[in-house]
Amino acid sequence: MFEGRYKSCLVKEDSYFLQTSRYIHLNPVEAGMVKYPEEYRWSSYRTMIGLSDIINISSVAAVAHIPFQAFYSASKAAISSYSCALDNEVKPYGIQVTVVELGDIHTGFTQARQKVIVGDKEYGGRISRSVSQMEKDEQNGANPEVIGAYIAKIAEKKCKPICVAGAQYKFLSLLCKLLPCGIRGKIVGAIYAK
Repeated sequence: MFEGRYKSCLVKEDSYFLQTSRYIHLNPVEAGMVKYPEEYRWSSYRTMIGLSDIINISSVAAVAHIPFQAFYSASKAAISSYSCALDNEVKPYGIQVTVVELGDIHTGFTQARQKVIVGDKEYGGRISRSVSQMEKDEQNGANPEVIGAYIAKIAEKKCKPICVAGAQYKFLSLLCKLLPCGIRGKIVGAIYAK
């Protein structure tokens, strides 16, 4: 794979596509890394032959719509919607798509965050208070190993199209789906936009 300078060429013919796909998927076998192509974890081969499902990672922010995190919430909502739509598209081929909506996870992300609180003065300090609350929640978040094990468990069995990690986030997700938008907004706003 890293034998020389990167180059790309347009694949126009079906026969060349098959030859290219064969090369990509058999490369780990020929390199002695695995015995069979489906054993190579970084390959899409398992999905191509119907042995694997697709797992996308999103956030409970997809339904909780966190203030001052509008782009984040919107991008997570897009991933969740995309995953549900894709699940309907590929289901006839025996492939299931699951989106895992995560809550807060205690990682080094909080300490590495670079904050630019533009407009905080105009919002009366609400942005910095909101970010401070998010950081507190992240510091008290789930253990990354526990979340990793949860996702691995999902990969090993058939699951619902949307899985939410953690009891409190399952409850929050359910509430956000059941409550009218205005009430949901007031609750989330009371936590993150006071």
